[in-house]
Amino acid sequence: MRYLRAVLCLSLCLTVAGCGSLFKVSCAKPGDFASAVDNPPLKIPAGLDPPDTRAALTIPPLQTPEAPRPADSPCIDTPPKFTPAPPKRPQA
Repeated sequence: MRYLRAVLCLSLCLTVAGCGSLFKVSCAKPGDFASAVDNPPLKIPAGLDPPDTRAALTIPPLQTPEAPRPADSPCIDTPPKFTPAPPKRPQA
């Protein structure tokens, strides 16, 4: 019985993990961050020291619009296909 449960659990996990390659899902969702807004600076209560923000990262404003991506292009977080060059033969 334990063996059967382990096999069923493993087969279910493999089936669910493989479903991602069956359905073509586009990851380009322009609305995810389009409505993002900057928060106002932190208000420090009286009597407390403000945090040191000299080393804080600043995000520069976007000067150019985002380049359009084709609908059939892969997700950006998917690494590109890479095939290393074959080794060169030494010349005789």
